[in-house]
Amino acid sequence: MPRQVIGKGMALLLLALSHALLTGRQASDPKAIFERGEHALSAGNYAAAEQDFRQLIRLGVRSASAYTNSGVVYLRTGKLDSAIQVLNEAKKLAPDMAGIDLNLGLAYYKKREFKDAISHFASVLLMEPANVQAHYLKGICHFMTDEFAAAVDAFVPIADREQDDLDYLFMLGISYGKLKRLAQAQGTFARLVETGGDTAHLHLLLGKAYLALDDPRKSQTELEKAVFKDSALPYAHYYLGVLYRRLGRFDEAAAQFEEETEISPNDPWAYEDLTKIKLDRGDTRGAISLLEKAVVRNPDAPSLLAALAKAYLLESLPQQAIPRLRRAIELDPKNGNYHYQLGRAYLKTGRPREANAEMARARTLQAGVLEGQMEALSRDRRAAEPVAPASAK
Repeated sequence: MPRQVIGKGMALLLLALSHALLTGRQASDPKAIFERGEHALSAGNYAAAEQDFRQLIRLGVRSASAYTNSGVVYLRTGKLDSAIQVLNEAKKLAPDMAGIDLNLGLAYYKKREFKDAISHFASVLLMEPANVQAHYLKGICHFMTDEFAAAVDAFVPIADREQDDLDYLFMLGISYGKLKRLAQAQGTFARLVETGGDTAHLHLLLGKAYLALDDPRKSQTELEKAVFKDSALPYAHYYLGVLYRRLGRFDEAAAQFEEETEISPNDPWAYEDLTKIKLDRGDTRGAISLLEKAVVRNPDAPSLLAALAKAYLLESLPQQAIPRLRRAIELDPKNGNYHYQLGRAYLKTGRPREANAEMARARTLQAGVLEGQMEALSRDRRAAEPVAPASAK
């Protein structure tokens, strides 16, 4: 887990504590509150720790340690937006503390906002070039955003430390493969096989790797081995279903996705893929029945709520779609498609003013996404421009 910030932050805390005591606040002793909060955090009593660190902040204690430990509490309890808010306050107080950026990167990573996470892990590495966790997490973020050259650059410096980590070898091998660095990819996969042995987990990783590298024959061999060796292995049925669907074997794909929903009922992917098959076949009622069950199991999964709402709209049930879309937007307010679908639902229920408002939000969000994409493209183009040679003297 990320380290709690100490050192300079503690010095700031002591100054704040002295000020608090001198101004007559002994009845709420900040030093005692901080120590109590630290003890609660170490003991895993996050509710008590959160209360103590929030009390310190209310008392006006401007301490990087207090804000950072509060951020750690929020990270460990899944309150990611709150974590980001207090960690940004900590960063203002102590901008050169690598631990704060590490925690901020982790918060964005857990939100799957990988671009933002990358910038914080990069900041950590500027301060601590040998930080293994920052290299690993930065590599994963690049891998998840298909930036395979950057992923390799992040992963290679920690190769000696991670040479027995199957997931690390999997991501590094795929990255080499995507870059057509075939000899390095083969060497990495050979190490993966050597380390993983003849296990279901190894066959799953190899099956996923071959699937990503567009080798369906080898992918099928490995994924079927994974399912044969451990029929209850999470994600084995899911990826086999993905492969079967790519091959046009839709009945077999649907069976694999159904199996995955029983093994991993709290993951949305298999429900979503099975829903697509049902909708492609015109089985809207079947899709609704499946998604209603999925939403009961996953009430805070915005993609499932939105998928259920879309199915309701297909069945001309806009009144049932509206509360699901509202909840999806609460969970993911920056998703323009959710606002667009809610606008459609309002329109179908004779509420044009609300419909227009949601459509406007959808357009604004989509424009922001497009602007970000254009900025990234412009940066990539500038980076690719050749540098003019220096003039001869």
